[in-house]
Amino acid sequence: MFVVLFNLYRKFNIITLKHRSELLRILIILLAILLIFAFLFSHYEKISYFKAFYWAVTTASTVGYGDVTPTNNIGRVIAMGLMLVGIGMLGVFLATLSSIMFEFKLGRIFGSMESHFVEKHVVILGYSNLIKQSLDEILAEKDNITLVADIDKSPSNDINFVFIKGDITENKNIEKAKIDKAKLCIISDDDDSKTLISAITVRTKYKDTYIIALVVKKETAGALKEIGVNEVFATGSFSSKLLVKSVKIRGASNFFSQLMNEDFEEGLIEKNIPSSIIGKSFHDALFFIKETTDELFVGVKRDGKMIVNPDGKTFILDKNDKMILIGKK
Repeated sequence: MFVVLFNLYRKFNIITLKHRSELLRILIILLAILLIFAFLFSHYEKISYFKAFYWAVTTASTVGYGDVTPTNNIGRVIAMGLMLVGIGMLGVFLATLSSIMFEFKLGRIFGSMESHFVEKHVVILGYSNLIKQSLDEILAEKDNITLVADIDKSPSNDINFVFIKGDITENKNIEKAKIDKAKLCIISDDDDSKTLISAITVRTKYKDTYIIALVVKKETAGALKEIGVNEVFATGSFSSKLLVKSVKIRGASNFFSQLMNEDFEEGLIEKNIPSSIIGKSFHDALFFIKETTDELFVGVKRDGKMIVNPDGKTFILDKNDKMILIGKK
């Protein structure tokens, strides 16, 4: 129940953020009307101020229980005045609120709003096939997401998601995403030239922003690294999972790229099980390998299946197993 109420409050807070001063002004006027008419009714009807304020609220909201009613002509005139002014003002407030909610709904669907997330959110520039595949998984991490893309409608209704329609190479659209205090910025368009232009704009204007770029061609990757993009990798089936991991752990793509790149001295290697550790637990074998070879024992290949970090005490090594290590190639 508490979670539901909190989410409703958060949603209302987001919806009214842009028009908060306007709503507050109407509420102050409405409250002033209620207080003034309550004072007048209390004075001329000779009742307590609390009872008079209760009467003013029920009358202005058109509930009118009838348990407190005017008993003289001055009281009836005050009641008529409140009906004309108070009910009208309440109508203005409700109409304004409805208009704001309608505008917000359209803005969320068609991307005609700017981000209401101001810090520690994830900004995504572009809507490549990889972003399409990864979006639900990124949202599952519970980060606030702002997407800038030249598409017709928002791809998500999640409360943690904001869609801004526009070209990612245009500075005005990038500014709407409020990148300056973002957790990180992901740039990924099916057109590598747009990814490059957008990355140059972001890096030039936001020196400290952590940028992850996804490209189709390897040739573009070098240029992106040159301008100071923190992580760059080419798209593919593996990239979707790697992108989600990079949102959670900065530098994840660089780590995996180094493991798989033949140009690096250290990487993933496969070896037969030494006779000295056959029959030993994975835990004992891990320390033995590290002490004798300075390699890190991370997994086992058994019957063609890869087992990453098996249970240290219960997993016993077999002579037909293969060791998966991180070490010198």
